[in-house]
Amino acid sequence: MKKYVSQFAVSGLVFLLWGATLSLAANTAQQKPPIKLGTSGSNVKDINASFCCTGTLGSLVKDKSGNLYILSNNHVLARANAGKVGEAIMQRGYVDTVPVCSNTGTITVANLSKFVKLNFSGGNNSVDAAIAKIVSGQVNSNGTILQVGAVSSTTVTPSVGLKVEKSGRTTSKTTGKIGALNVTVNVTGYGPCGLGTKTAKFVKQFQINSSTFSGGGDSGSLIVTQPAAGKKPNPVGLLFAGSSTSTIGSPINTVLTALGVSFVGTPAEASMQAAADPEVDRVSQVKDRYDDDLLNLPGVVGHGVALSKDGSGRPVIVLFLKDNAVSVEHLPTTIEGVPIETQVTGEFRTRINCNHTAAK
Repeated sequence: MKKYVSQFAVSGLVFLLWGATLSLAANTAQQKPPIKLGTSGSNVKDINASFCCTGTLGSLVKDKSGNLYILSNNHVLARANAGKVGEAIMQRGYVDTVPVCSNTGTITVANLSKFVKLNFSGGNNSVDAAIAKIVSGQVNSNGTILQVGAVSSTTVTPSVGLKVEKSGRTTSKTTGKIGALNVTVNVTGYGPCGLGTKTAKFVKQFQINSSTFSGGGDSGSLIVTQPAAGKKPNPVGLLFAGSSTSTIGSPINTVLTALGVSFVGTPAEASMQAAADPEVDRVSQVKDRYDDDLLNLPGVVGHGVALSKDGSGRPVIVLFLKDNAVSVEHLPTTIEGVPIETQVTGEFRTRINCNHTAAK
């Protein structure tokens, strides 16, 4: 009997791995139009003689006139401020073509329309976002996302503990929970093909504390709620950065406001919006008063508001640390009576994917 159980377990594992491989392949495959989103894509100019870059064509949005656009990041669609309106966006992205760094078999699915300019001079950024107007007939008009399906047009504000999911070019569909709100973080890797040294400071973001939620190439993915059976997921945020342990997203309402668009889809039957927690708001206000002071502490790469690791459920300020070598003894433990905790996240970089071979 043990023999058959063992064989069944091994067979099941193989089946699960095979299913995961198929799922991942779907996000990098060349599709026939109209394409589904959550897929590999590139700006046709995101390439040079040494390397090429790919991100995720995340979701479908519309303007007040009903024009349809692909929503993704500035550094995916607009080449980190270097893009010009009208540049072609192709599916699939350069890294996934055969041969690599070519446009063989790809299709133009959209053209760059608008992006929120990134500030690399020390000022605050609220989003890394851009839209590209779709080419008629090339993109699924329902905004269907691979492994996720169509989404509701009703958005949800991020909250600590909210269960979320996403589908992206590199790690396909993954799930997680929001771990921290009101996150301030330095994100590096901006520049040609994601290998630049420019750093941008972001404020009012959120963190998903998971090492498996995203990987390089998932930039631009739409983060949504994990829906109840038979329900559509609600947009929560736009994925743009991460570290070895975490993912960073921008609250989706901030993204939509900045670009003047809304989601394609039907409103949710009932709101999943969590009630505001006054204590979280109070701790956020305290943190904001010391925003730069906290970010400039030795070894600190970001900070946010989370729930205490002691299981009490009380909101605390959490400092994100560069590595385990950071001396926590020299970091503050409270500010204005608010406890401060630490979390080793590593440095945060854009979630772009690059191939360092000669372009074809």
